[in-house]
Amino acid sequence: MNIIATLGSASLIIAFSCTVFSLVASLIYFRTQINIFLSLARHSIIATAMLISFSLLVMAYALLSNDFSIAHVASVSSKNMEPWMKWASIYSGQSGSLLFWTWALSLFLAMFSLKTLPKILWGAPHAIVVMALLLSAFLIPLIFFTSPFTLSTITPEDGRGLNPLLVDRGMLVHPPALLSGLVSTSIPFTLAMSALMSGRLDSSWIQHARSWALLSFLILSVGNFLGAWWAYTVLGWGGYWGWDPVENSAILPLLPIAAFLHSQTVQLRRGIFKGWNLSLVLAAFALAVFGTFNVRSGLVASVHSFAQSDIGPYFLGLLGVISFISIALLCLRWNSLKPDRDLDSLLSKETGLVLNTYILMALTLVILGGTLFPIFSELIQGVRITVGPPFFNETTGPLWIILLIVMSIGIMLPWRKTTRNSILKRTSIPLIISITTAFFVTLREFFLGGKVQQSISDQPLLLSILKLFETNQHRYGGYLVHIGVALIAIAIISSYTFQAQTRQTMLPGESFNISGYQIKYEELFESKPGINGVSKEILAKVEIDGKRLIYPGQRLFTNFPNQPVAIVAIDGNPLRDVYVFLQGWTDEGMIELHVFVNPLIQLLWFGGIIYVVGAILAYTPSTRSQEAVRHGK
Repeated sequence: MNIIATLGSASLIIAFSCTVFSLVASLIYFRTQINIFLSLARHSIIATAMLISFSLLVMAYALLSNDFSIAHVASVSSKNMEPWMKWASIYSGQSGSLLFWTWALSLFLAMFSLKTLPKILWGAPHAIVVMALLLSAFLIPLIFFTSPFTLSTITPEDGRGLNPLLVDRGMLVHPPALLSGLVSTSIPFTLAMSALMSGRLDSSWIQHARSWALLSFLILSVGNFLGAWWAYTVLGWGGYWGWDPVENSAILPLLPIAAFLHSQTVQLRRGIFKGWNLSLVLAAFALAVFGTFNVRSGLVASVHSFAQSDIGPYFLGLLGVISFISIALLCLRWNSLKPDRDLDSLLSKETGLVLNTYILMALTLVILGGTLFPIFSELIQGVRITVGPPFFNETTGPLWIILLIVMSIGIMLPWRKTTRNSILKRTSIPLIISITTAFFVTLREFFLGGKVQQSISDQPLLLSILKLFETNQHRYGGYLVHIGVALIAIAIISSYTFQAQTRQTMLPGESFNISGYQIKYEELFESKPGINGVSKEILAKVEIDGKRLIYPGQRLFTNFPNQPVAIVAIDGNPLRDVYVFLQGWTDEGMIELHVFVNPLIQLLWFGGIIYVVGAILAYTPSTRSQEAVRHGK
């Protein structure tokens, strides 16, 4: 008997028992209204998180101690892997990623139970029922279908090692951030379901869902940015987003969450779009579950997905149940979701915010449709027709442009209503600029706000602008997000439209020019790191403009001889990247280089940083709101 595997499996089984107990205790509370049952149910959710955390620690110990008697350890780890890379082994593979997903889910639900559940007595028992069912739904496959603690049939002396694509430091942060972002959508989903089940359909659930939705928005955004950075610096194809089906699954939940963050403000201020807001958060979580199904079903071809497995149909069924119950509850409560009032005017901030949400959901439907199109084409015509980047670029491009324009105009519109003359006065100059980018429009808002603040405090303009974050941190954090989006848009347009690339076969000493840069090949050499399953690295010494040296190459793996991984070399500055990839080589030292010149690509990462900082500011309570809480206001 393997004690480690037994401890890990037992902790998952006990965790499942806790979720069942939590569900039963909640149902008893519904009948008896005895608070002790509600308290027991709540603490059982927290106990579940502790037990799943223990099982994750057990798996970490198994990996660090090279316990290859456990099948998951043998399939994703090896003796020469560095300890920090074994962290990435936890969430690689089918069972490991599902264990990490369930662990992250349990932590979010435990935090929700501790922080928010005591504040929503109107919906606490309903929320616990939803949480218990969600945890049970993800523990069932971990226990019965794809346990990470299954023992190897024959214990090997050494493991196979990590998938070569994951042997990168970016994998230490990208998958955890993305998986955590996906499961974080469960909290707004739980609040929405509680509101529907309890019939409490005013803005009470919105007030709590906003902060959790902001957290989901923040973590999902970070996960997607890290994924783009990993694709750019590791895969060697010169780009950062390839519209891969699993990449699409990662961004799909982000769009309705972003839409909700715009639309919920309208409900809080005007009492309208109640059903729409519920639909957005329900859709976000359903799309997160769709991503789990997409990765595990084998229905799509992706460098990110696992091979077809038995649990694909399980998650398809789970997705169907979640979607059916969500739609059924919405239909049941639809008559109670009538708006408190109508829009006062089409020329108002409310209209701008709602248009943003409609465009974001249009993007969601287009991306989802393109992702699923190969499946439907095979079902209908018997032939799988794939759609690639050209389809997504051509269909989503106009929508992104419209979104930027609406976003820039909406910032300047007042609440409730305004006149056409007022619109022209506010937007005549900025509107011309906003057609190409919302960047300057948003900067204008900072400038105007800073001028007002300067007139009050008599401080320098820059300090007055910084003071805005103290007075209205959420608003100006949102503006920073918009600036980040504008910079990202500039980077994407520039890098796609003006990108230059070439492939050249070269001998040592030869050179060529691309976009005014001289690329000279000096020599080919080999290194043998001897760690993380790497057998050797083939590197080319390349000189740029006779000044700077870079070393593109490929990394070869002992147990994966047919899966070399790129070593990308980038010579970057704020205006462009010279991106070099070693495509191939001969024993005589001849190489084939693939070189890209990507204009303004650095704005993508700089804009991403501004975007994330803005999201953090929007999520973090401002000094003024903290003071109000301390004084009971």
